[in-house]
Amino acid sequence: MYLSNLDPVGPSDPRPLRDQRSLSDKFVFVVQNAENAFVAETCIHVLRRANRILGHEIYRWTCIDIAAPCRQTLSCAPDQVLVLVGGVDAPWRPVKSELPQLRSAIRNAARVCVVGGAVFVPLMTGVLGAKRLSVHAAFHAGVQESCPTVELNEDTTCHHKALSSATGPAAAMRMMVELIGAREGNFTEAALVRDLGIQAPASEEGSLCGERWRLHRLAQGCEIISDALQIMEEHIEDTLSVSQVADIIGISARKLERGFADKLGRSPLKVYRDLRLDRAHDLVSQTALPMGEVAIACGFSNVTLMKRWFQRKYGEPPCEVRRHAFNGIR
Repeated sequence: MYLSNLDPVGPSDPRPLRDQRSLSDKFVFVVQNAENAFVAETCIHVLRRANRILGHEIYRWTCIDIAAPCRQTLSCAPDQVLVLVGGVDAPWRPVKSELPQLRSAIRNAARVCVVGGAVFVPLMTGVLGAKRLSVHAAFHAGVQESCPTVELNEDTTCHHKALSSATGPAAAMRMMVELIGAREGNFTEAALVRDLGIQAPASEEGSLCGERWRLHRLAQGCEIISDALQIMEEHIEDTLSVSQVADIIGISARKLERGFADKLGRSPLKVYRDLRLDRAHDLVSQTALPMGEVAIACGFSNVTLMKRWFQRKYGEPPCEVRRHAFNGIR
């Protein structure tokens, strides 16, 4: 698998970790130096806890300190995930003698993960095409100079095609949780988050809330739009008309429609439907409610209508979302 042959950066994949071929239960950690060994150990701790939760020794790993004078040979098989662990104080720029082994390992790996300063390794080995990456602020300038085609992702973790990235040590732990969640399902991921005692940053908590967070951010503090969104969220089940929402706020329906077009680029009806679908997605993926009850709880007149809009928005039917949530992708 040659990372440079992958598609260039395009629209975000709504299911960036659903490619089963790039997800594995075998990990190879390569550490920049002894100072960053604790980051690899933190990631390995996530794997240990996942094994404990799952009740089986599913996840396996090896760890290599590339700077150690007597280290094992660096290699990565096609069924392994390669995790390159760097720090946040200095970029990891491999010496010439290390490049062949690193290049071979990157090319062979099912998935490549980079942490902190390790983002420079695939750049220097010449096997990173145009990608979307989460990069520590200290390395933004260096990355953009080394590879102008790289798109810097705003979040602390990013999964794009067969490449995952984390800005630093804390983000590396969350990156590992997300990789495990993609294989094992949302319920296992939630259990692992609770077990580890970690919480998502504000932006990631928003992404878990889907449309609600994105829309409120786009509203940019506009009181009218924020109030309208709040009213819609409070009336998901008993869907209101645009005029009813406008009446509650005390403005005309036309003014409300103009405000939505200006701030959100969508009509109130479409926004309302997306909020209802977002709620439906939560219920499908987090509960065992029958689809008919989900439809009623989200203000749809019948389950067929809900399924049609659900498929159009998320690219897969509700039953598949539920299957992934409970069982992962395996």
